[in-house]
Amino acid sequence: MRALGSRVSLDKSGETNREWGEEREDGVIYTVSLKKVRHQTTSTALQKLTHGENWFQPLQWETLKVRTLKAGTVERLVENLAPADEDQDANSMHLNVFLATYRAFTTADDVLDILFRRYQQYKEHRRRGENGKDSRHHVCRIIQSVLCIWMDIYLDDFHDPPAYRLLHRVLEFAETHMPDGELARQTRHRLDRLQRNEVLKAQQKSRVPNGHHLTHSEDVLFMENSESEQPLDFDTISARTMAEQLTYMDAELFKKVVPHHCLGSVWSRRDKKGKSTTDAPTVKATISQFNAVSFLVIATILRNTSISTDDRVRIIEKWVDVAQECRILKNFSSLKAIISGLQSNPIYRLSETWAALSKEKLSEYEELCTIFSEENNQMTWREILVKEGTAKYADTSNSQLKHVRKESQQKIQRQRLSGVMQGTVPYLGTFLTDLMMLDTAMPDTVDSNLINFEKKRKEFEVLAQIQLLQKTAQNYNILSDPRFKAWFDSVEHLRYEESYRLSCEVQPLSDSMSPPAQDSRKERSLRKRISRLFSTSDWETSSANSNTSQSEDRVSETSMPDSPDSLVPPDKMSASSSSSSLTSLEMSTSPYKNYDQSSNCVIRVSLSGESDNIYKSVLLTHQDHTPGVIKSLMSKFNLDAEEAEEYQLVQVLPDGELQIPDHGNCFYAINQSVEPNFILRKKSEEGTLHRKARKRTTLRKLMEVVSN
Repeated sequence: MRALGSRVSLDKSGETNREWGEEREDGVIYTVSLKKVRHQTTSTALQKLTHGENWFQPLQWETLKVRTLKAGTVERLVENLAPADEDQDANSMHLNVFLATYRAFTTADDVLDILFRRYQQYKEHRRRGENGKDSRHHVCRIIQSVLCIWMDIYLDDFHDPPAYRLLHRVLEFAETHMPDGELARQTRHRLDRLQRNEVLKAQQKSRVPNGHHLTHSEDVLFMENSESEQPLDFDTISARTMAEQLTYMDAELFKKVVPHHCLGSVWSRRDKKGKSTTDAPTVKATISQFNAVSFLVIATILRNTSISTDDRVRIIEKWVDVAQECRILKNFSSLKAIISGLQSNPIYRLSETWAALSKEKLSEYEELCTIFSEENNQMTWREILVKEGTAKYADTSNSQLKHVRKESQQKIQRQRLSGVMQGTVPYLGTFLTDLMMLDTAMPDTVDSNLINFEKKRKEFEVLAQIQLLQKTAQNYNILSDPRFKAWFDSVEHLRYEESYRLSCEVQPLSDSMSPPAQDSRKERSLRKRISRLFSTSDWETSSANSNTSQSEDRVSETSMPDSPDSLVPPDKMSASSSSSSLTSLEMSTSPYKNYDQSSNCVIRVSLSGESDNIYKSVLLTHQDHTPGVIKSLMSKFNLDAEEAEEYQLVQVLPDGELQIPDHGNCFYAINQSVEPNFILRKKSEEGTLHRKARKRTTLRKLMEVVSN
């Protein structure tokens, strides 16, 4: 059934687009919409223009019926890259979405197999002289274009040295069917370039001491500064220099991020046992850098416990200055990392030090903190990224502090006069979280195991934002200083236990009090809990110690800040670091903007007996019943779904728990006025928990009697 381009009656509602329904074919589902477009009769307009007449006339409209691929088998998804109907141009959006996300449901080898097979089938039909010669020539031409575009945009997919097996497959196909064509020429060129690059890398590595690998610019600077120079330390590095060098390091890592590594199904290794973040090395490298900056902040403040309070105040104020410089440079990654370090419990609890900060610096710090406020799904940060993401310079005109506005505008003006443009390094954790939420909330397959391509389309919207920002990051013109890198790497990071011990040496527990007033602690957000999916038992122990320390300090819990999103040892990575096109940056406030919140909600479920930092998210609709939800959760936790009847779902409430009825409507049974935290628990555990609860109650009563 041909649906694309077919005419239907005029849409008299005045809407430009309207969803109409679905159409199904073998192995594929299309979403059908009505698109209202302007229509001008070309021949009539040209005739009037030729005779010099005023040919303006009332606008004419027509409504087109448009099909968008919603779900399909791998075979049909690949076939739609090169549609058989010549009236259809290859859907560029479908191609972009497919190439950005296909790794989550198939392999490059399988895609090549289908494309090669499809080409050979249509070429054979043409050889036999069957009807539709022009259409078949169209398909063959589009397949060649798809392969060229694939290699041009995602050459890393073919980078498997030293054999370069995939490139050789494409080259063999091209030389067999079109030896003098563009595909063969481009494939040979890319293969030659990759092989030469491997040789150059090997030569470069052999020139660097201890086998340490440097980028080209770092290598040049290394050779130029080979003579011994005075090493840097924290006191001798200016805030501007530190911000620039951090920006250089962050930008280099961000530019190397492979966008599809950020997909929730890739970097979280969902439902795959025994996997680690090595499956997404570019994401891991960015997270490692984020953590290193946060630990650097803590180490410089606490390492020397013998310094005076005034000296420690100067260190904190300098970090605030560095953060402010990062804001002007639009380096939001290090900006967030510095704030996380300053908000960590070992630093935040130093009330005497914070009280000694100048009012001006404290105001700057608090304003920088508001950039990443959790309110309204990080609305402030998202709005800044939309406004400044692709801009040449930062925009600090909205600052509430007059001296910050004045100083920032002077620095930005100097940048304008010197012709220096700034790039953007975003806080990657925002994109990782959005993609994780999409991955957990939307199913991979629908309707008899068809690939949910609508999910891939939404994921591509986020990936496109990352790709666009990577292009803007190319605008930075900062040279690396090997001396700074040497100092950065030389600072020993403190484990949580050690940093807290040093913090207590600086200010004993009995003297601790709440630091200067800030916003009350908000409920722990979904993003922060997602960010700990890569945490190990070592950091979980640290988190527990953090909670203990808060109670020991006798500080009201509502006054304490959330611990930094991603403050974990470098070798035990945390996942924090939390409608777009490649030509514009338009970010929604949430990846769920199209969901009706009155009939949908996302719940977070942890498995009883395991850390509550490890949990699964589920999109709950008004049609979901408890048995189906429990089976879905057991699949996510790699449990046997046949044992679903042995489990129950419990909602965690501020004053207790709410057991969800075993056979009721789950959506209407939950308490939606509190944070959607749940526990999947075996029914056999219920009696044990009740006995423990009674023991705790009895012990509490005994303690009350003794104290009285």
